[in-house]
Amino acid sequence: MEKLRVRHGFARRYAVPGLVVLVVIGSALLVGQPWTTWCPTDWRDASRVDLGGSSGDVILDGRPYRVGANALLDYMPRALIDPLDFALYRLRGEHHPLTVVATVSASSRDALGDPAFTCFRVTRGSEIWSRRPTTYPTQTSADGLPPGTPAPANNEAWRLAVANDGPEWPDRGQISLELWASVNGGRYVFVLPPIALMRGG
Repeated sequence: MEKLRVRHGFARRYAVPGLVVLVVIGSALLVGQPWTTWCPTDWRDASRVDLGGSSGDVILDGRPYRVGANALLDYMPRALIDPLDFALYRLRGEHHPLTVVATVSASSRDALGDPAFTCFRVTRGSEIWSRRPTTYPTQTSADGLPPGTPAPANNEAWRLAVANDGPEWPDRGQISLELWASVNGGRYVFVLPPIALMRGG
């Protein structure tokens, strides 16, 4: 009888912390999907393209595109609904992580094709942060028009990609940014000139 009492007390003592750990890990797997955050390792043969600014017009395999990006420190207010967000807030307090947003666009959906960003690589001094971004479906200028409205003559199309939860570097600090992308069957590394980090939100 005494042995049963000891085991029951042991289980009760560790049940709640064990459940919290399972919830946090489960949330990370289901929401964050950390296994999708790694950059490809076989990108050494990619062509490097200097943009000259935060965005630029480029010709890739004979086709015109526009590529651009921005990097901001996330100062957006947020509700702590997700268990992982709540646990991280309790652990590290208020946090303003780096967020990188990039786009590739062309004159039409057909001209754009199916490009995809495969990695954002950010450098600050000797520190490097890289992340495989989430690339969203193609959008066009006509997507926001009321049903039945004719598409505009210049129906530009673009794909947006976002990587967030980066390091909390000081604002106004200089960073360098590379965008790794697959466009029209080719592999490219788009290089932006050094930019100053700004607060977003």
